[in-house]
Amino acid sequence: MTGTDVGARTIYLGQFRLIRLQVINWGTFSGYKDFPIDERGVLFTGPSGSGKSSLMDAHSAVLLPTHDQRFNASADLNVRGAKQATRSVADYVRGAWSETNDEHAQSQVRYLRGGKPTWSAIAATYADGVDSITTAVVVKWFTGAETDGSSLKTMHQLHHGHFNLKLMEEWAQRNFDTRWLKATYPAHYPESQTAYMRELTKRIGLGGSKTALSLLGKAKAMKNVGDLNLFIRGNMLDEPETFGAAQKMLDAFTPLNEAYETARRAHAQERVLRDLPPNWETYRVSGRTHSLAETLLGEAMETYLRGAHVHALQDALDELEREKKALDTDLGERDRQYEEAKAAYVSLDEQLRREGQALEDLKLRLEAANSEAASRERTYRTYSALVDRLGEATPATEEEFAALRERLPQVLEQARADQQELEPQRHAIFAAAGDARKQHQAKAAELTTLRSTESLIPNHAARRRELIADGAGVPVAELPYAAELIDIADGEERWRPAAEKVLRSFGLRLLVPKRHQKAVQAFIDGNDMRGVVEYSVVTAVSGAPATPGRETLAAKLTVDWDHPCGPWLAEQLADRFDHACVESAEELEQHRMAVTLRGTVKLPGSHYRKDDRSETANPASFILGGSVTAKLAALESEVSALAAAEERTRADADDLDRRHRELEAVVDAATQLANYTGWSQLDHWTSAAAAASYAERIEQLKADNVDLQRIEEERAAAEERWQSVSDACSELRNKLSANSVRQNTLVETYERESAKPHTLENEEHRSYLDEVFAGVEAPVTPENFTQLRVAFRKELERRRDAAEAERRYAHARVKSAIDRFIEEWPDSAPDATGDVDRSGADFAALHADIVRRRLPHAMGRFQQMISEDMVPSISVLQRAVENAAGEIENRIAMVNTGLSRVEFNPGTHLQIAYKANPPAEVKEFRRKVDALLRDAPAARRDPEKLLAQFRRVRELMTRFTGDDAESRRWRTSVLDVRTSYFFYGVESDAEENVVATYRNTASNSGGEQEKLVAFCLAAALSYNLADPDSDGRPHFAPLMLDEAFSKSDEAFSQQALAAFDEFGFQLIIAAPIRMSGILEPFIGQAVLVDKRVTDDGARSNATMATFGELAARKVTDG
Repeated sequence: MTGTDVGARTIYLGQFRLIRLQVINWGTFSGYKDFPIDERGVLFTGPSGSGKSSLMDAHSAVLLPTHDQRFNASADLNVRGAKQATRSVADYVRGAWSETNDEHAQSQVRYLRGGKPTWSAIAATYADGVDSITTAVVVKWFTGAETDGSSLKTMHQLHHGHFNLKLMEEWAQRNFDTRWLKATYPAHYPESQTAYMRELTKRIGLGGSKTALSLLGKAKAMKNVGDLNLFIRGNMLDEPETFGAAQKMLDAFTPLNEAYETARRAHAQERVLRDLPPNWETYRVSGRTHSLAETLLGEAMETYLRGAHVHALQDALDELEREKKALDTDLGERDRQYEEAKAAYVSLDEQLRREGQALEDLKLRLEAANSEAASRERTYRTYSALVDRLGEATPATEEEFAALRERLPQVLEQARADQQELEPQRHAIFAAAGDARKQHQAKAAELTTLRSTESLIPNHAARRRELIADGAGVPVAELPYAAELIDIADGEERWRPAAEKVLRSFGLRLLVPKRHQKAVQAFIDGNDMRGVVEYSVVTAVSGAPATPGRETLAAKLTVDWDHPCGPWLAEQLADRFDHACVESAEELEQHRMAVTLRGTVKLPGSHYRKDDRSETANPASFILGGSVTAKLAALESEVSALAAAEERTRADADDLDRRHRELEAVVDAATQLANYTGWSQLDHWTSAAAAASYAERIEQLKADNVDLQRIEEERAAAEERWQSVSDACSELRNKLSANSVRQNTLVETYERESAKPHTLENEEHRSYLDEVFAGVEAPVTPENFTQLRVAFRKELERRRDAAEAERRYAHARVKSAIDRFIEEWPDSAPDATGDVDRSGADFAALHADIVRRRLPHAMGRFQQMISEDMVPSISVLQRAVENAAGEIENRIAMVNTGLSRVEFNPGTHLQIAYKANPPAEVKEFRRKVDALLRDAPAARRDPEKLLAQFRRVRELMTRFTGDDAESRRWRTSVLDVRTSYFFYGVESDAEENVVATYRNTASNSGGEQEKLVAFCLAAALSYNLADPDSDGRPHFAPLMLDEAFSKSDEAFSQQALAAFDEFGFQLIIAAPIRMSGILEPFIGQAVLVDKRVTDDGARSNATMATFGELAARKVTDG
């Protein structure tokens, strides 16, 4: 044949059929053999063992992958002792022809081509009868004397058109020179069997169906298909495309998950750095403010204040000048009025003197009498008040006065004696009241702190921790006391008092994380802590902490495992506090270390200790645990008791103090009363009577002289007006004098201050000090400038200190954010030193970049991938699931069309029936996909819904990737649509009445079984090799059947062969000569295979034969 000949095809143009088979050195076929194959098929026949199956196996070696090659398929595997793969490629290449036992009863195989390099080659040529011919070549060779398959070398070739296999002899003679061969005979030389099969199946119409190849291999020796449902699932239906769609979906999830992690990381970074930019700005501004205030507190402040002082002095001098002019004008007018009033008074006074000399004398006497009466009355009132302090009645006569004066020494002596007796009690009760007040105030302050902080740690310890945290730049929350993480285990509350006594010192130990060790150590070492500070550096714990022994104190304690220090602390408790817990002191001797319920501790070396200080014995002072309820109740009770005690002691002190003051008043009054020596100095009644007598005489005199009375009244009015004007003049002169003195002083001060620097040239400094000056709440006057200067300094210092406090707080916040970022994402940190001044601006810029670029980009990419890639890929998978079901049903319908063209039995046809029952998992998957598609538009707009969408996607991906049995079952149920179908065979008559139902071929007789197998094989191969455009006929026609229909009668065999023929298969059959008459209508040629055995081996040969010659030989063989 030539390389361009396509043969004279008469049937099924466009369908690939085997037209030529060539072998060299294959099994017992030595040398080159060339077999043209008829378009209708070929029968390889001959005696048993002649080599018929060897030619079938040669075709299998070219057409099928290794795992589908079934050599010597005609062997009956049901025979006892039979085994799969009794022949191998190595046996065929070496030419194995007999197997005997040696003298040791060991198997000994005899080879035609053993003990030297050898080779085999097979070529199969396929043509579609139109314009395409492909020759597939497989070459196997040994380079030495090996016989095992692992030493066998392989070469694959694909030629367009025919290829003469004899040309390979020169390649063998050249010591298997493959490079020469490829250069001399260009063709496609695949590097692997996989690449060879992929290209071959594309060329000869096999497509990509792995099931088809597998089924072609099985068909050679298939005697029984068993359960029809499983056969159809496993042999007709390829793995659906849903698995590929699922893999694409999972491939899309990987970058989506990465995008989610990127967005989540950016969001977490933004959250950690969110407060850093404003805190960094505060840190910078407050730092500048502090430096500015610190700088201005010196000479600049004095210069500024001096300028303000000069300005105030100038304003005050200007105001004094204006006031002086107004006062001078007012004084001139008052002087004129004074002269007029004075002249009027003098005139009236002279007239009154001339006319009322007697009246004036009486008035002088009346004035003297009134003065004496008033003086004595004042003295009597003072005397009466002193007598009242003695608790006595005030004397009204000289006799009563004398009697009281006699008793005064006794009263004074008794009061002093009572004072001496009261003094010791007074000192004691005052001291008690003071102690009660201090105790109450201290406990009340502790209660207030407890309510606000909700911490059991004493105030002084809490303040010391805040000082250390602030100084070291560490968040207070990261420096816990051990007691805050320790509590009493459930059911062990009665051991709390003992635990408080034993763990008091350990509980007040600060726990410092390793990363803060240097900062904390440096601050504590460099500062006076005003007391004892104990701290432990907390390191990582390797492995699980030691379990405390039963009935030990450590076993009755719990720690906060959620806190980073929890594991380390648990290990410390188990190691340090393994005291045996006993009920009483008698049991202490039985243990090396123990503690009683009441807190007596036994330590190694017979050392005993019991701590009954108030802070360990009083529940209000307990420190263990995170709950403040018990301590709050105890403190409230103690504060109430202390308040009552303070009230009682204060009342007692008030009573004694009142008594002491009363006695002191008696002593003071008695002492002063002793100074009153005579009654006359108290007798205001006599002086009052004399004054009344003078007044009566004056009134009588005035009544007798009316003009005198008028003149006196006019003089009195004139005198009053003159005095009023005189007072006004004096007041004006005093003001002028005072203003003059103040003016002189201000001028001196102004000249002195003006001569000094009093102007700031720096605008920034002046503006800041103006702001400070405006904030000072004090009047601005020259006389008040000393106080103003003090207030100004305090305000400037306050602002400096406030800026420093604000700077330190901002520093701590920035430092905390930087440290957290470096700890979480060291690779993303712009600076890993943790130095705020060095890296604060970089981290603020990083936050701005995250907000402006990274986070929007990450969220945009995440949203795009979930909306445009992930959800569509899931939707594609859902459609693939639905399409796979439709494809199965369409292909089954196509196969049934082919089956309907062939009678299964007279008047009946076989059809493949099915029941579709999608499992609950498929319905669940569809609901999840529907939900994803429904929420997709909202997820594009709402970040929260987008995140919820991702969680649903991730949950779905977990179901598809889970490795547990339930996940695998769920995944298979969703993806493998084949499991949703149950297949069986239905035999129906022309009226579509069901004659029989087939579910298992093994239940039939041998002939019926082979016929049913044939129909099932035809249907399965048609399903995989045909399509609707080919009218149900396969694109690839060759079908190998080795020793088929050996159990069938002639009728069954003909019906089965008719099925293959109707479906359009080209039969390649190996069968005994007796079957030739049955096979003749369905094939186009016969090849008679024979084998001769000589001393040097068995050799097979094959020749073309007519069916008449085969019939004659069948009779001869009888």
